[in-house]
Amino acid sequence: MPLLVRDLAKIFARTSLLLEATNNPVSFTPSASIVNYYTSKSTMGGHRDDLELAVDKPIVSLSIGLPAIFLLGGKSKESEPVVPILIRKGDVLCMGGESRLNFHAMARLLPNSANHSEVEPTLCPDAVEQLTLDALSIKASGIQIDDRYALEEYLSNHRININVRQVYPDA
Repeated sequence: MPLLVRDLAKIFARTSLLLEATNNPVSFTPSASIVNYYTSKSTMGGHRDDLELAVDKPIVSLSIGLPAIFLLGGKSKESEPVVPILIRKGDVLCMGGESRLNFHAMARLLPNSANHSEVEPTLCPDAVEQLTLDALSIKASGIQIDDRYALEEYLSNHRININVRQVYPDA
C-alpha cells in the first residue's frame, strides 16, 4: 500500500479511536486496503465488513472523484433507521466503535453539478500529529501535465474509494 495512504489512514484511525473514548489502545496498523472503482451507474449492496480479526479498529475510507450517497444501517439488514450520508470528494469516513459492524452500502453517485451545501469544520481533540504534507514527508508530485488532465477527466465522471483496515489484533 502506498505510504501516503498508510500514513493518512493511521492519522484518521487514531483520531477516531481517541473520539471513541474507550479503553482500546490508540494504535492502528494498516495491513489491508480495498480499492473500489465506481461509474455513474455503480452501486454496492448492503454488507458488513466483519472478516477482520481486529474489529475493535476502525475502517478508514478515503473518497476521490464524484460525490456519493452512502447508507449506514444497523446490526442487521432489517434494522431501522438507515441513514443516508453525503460523501464528497476528499472526504474521509471512519467506521469504528458502535458502527464498525453495521450494515452499509453505496446507493448511488451524484453528478458534480449537484448543489452540495458547505460543511462546517468539526472540532477534533488536540492531536500530537499535524496533518500536513511536510509532516507526511510528501514532496511535490511528478505527475506529467497530460496525465494530470487525464486523471481530472476520469475523476469528473467516476469515483474511487480506498478502504484501509487493520486485519489482526494488536500484539
